[in-house]
Amino acid sequence: MCRLDIHADDYALSPNTSEDLLQCLRAGKLNSISVLTNMTCYRAYAEKFQREKAAWPRLPLLTVHLNFIEGHCVAEPEEVRHLTDKQGYFNISWGNLFRWNYSPKMFMVIKKELKAEIKAQTELFREEFGEDMPLRFDGHQHTQMLPICYWALLEVIVEQRYRTEYIRITKEPILPYIKRLSLWQSYRGINWIKNLLLNFYALGMERTIEKNRPSWQAENPPMFLWGVVMSGHMDMERIEVLLPYMKKRAQDRARCLEILFHPGRLLADEMGEEFVNRDANKFYLSENRQIEYRSVMSLHTEELG
Repeated sequence: MCRLDIHADDYALSPNTSEDLLQCLRAGKLNSISVLTNMTCYRAYAEKFQREKAAWPRLPLLTVHLNFIEGHCVAEPEEVRHLTDKQGYFNISWGNLFRWNYSPKMFMVIKKELKAEIKAQTELFREEFGEDMPLRFDGHQHTQMLPICYWALLEVIVEQRYRTEYIRITKEPILPYIKRLSLWQSYRGINWIKNLLLNFYALGMERTIEKNRPSWQAENPPMFLWGVVMSGHMDMERIEVLLPYMKKRAQDRARCLEILFHPGRLLADEMGEEFVNRDANKFYLSENRQIEYRSVMSLHTEELG
């Protein structure tokens, strides 16, 4: 039987985003969430999570949502000077990381800076949520899929001897989409490109993680992620149509199926200087996030496993 993980990204992105996720947690609708540690509201909402969690129907797994795209650096600014502006706010894009990944001159320089920030964000997470739990990692805007980023992460894990039980590998099956051709016009073209690119990087990432796993480290569980082609619009109507196909594909490949939602909406008056990515800001403010919130709240308990 396929194990499902109903997951929400972007806890602690903003107060309202976090409140939306808390509503999902209070209703017992999520198996796991990803937590941003470098945004202004992080400490307040880490504390609120800890205060409330005992009353929830289920306790979610927590994942460090590594963020190099926006917000303030957690490492010292001089340690990440290529990634931030003079005030210490990140001012790079996925495209910058992509180019540096293929630059012989910059690869090692940027990897060193990423390692400093990964360690700092991870330590801040452990400070609020405890040092005993096994760690889980993913990346804001799937940056962890780039070799320059996942090599930095793997090196930090080994050097700090972080007990890690999960690293998200964004590998989304295409076959279920092909089986329902009637839905094809409902998908955004750019998301197909993201799917193909991330699936390409997933091949090397899976091999690298397995080949370089220390003897004291748990095996990274094989999984599929559903939420790239439909990114930003995980509506219940299409979910109900595609879910049987996604579950079967995951079961046939003996993989867990992580279903990714972004059910937290940013309010316009929350948008301060840490929100530097204009394209992402449109997504954060979009009504589509409310659509995803309603989808999560519509899920039946038995679907969560």
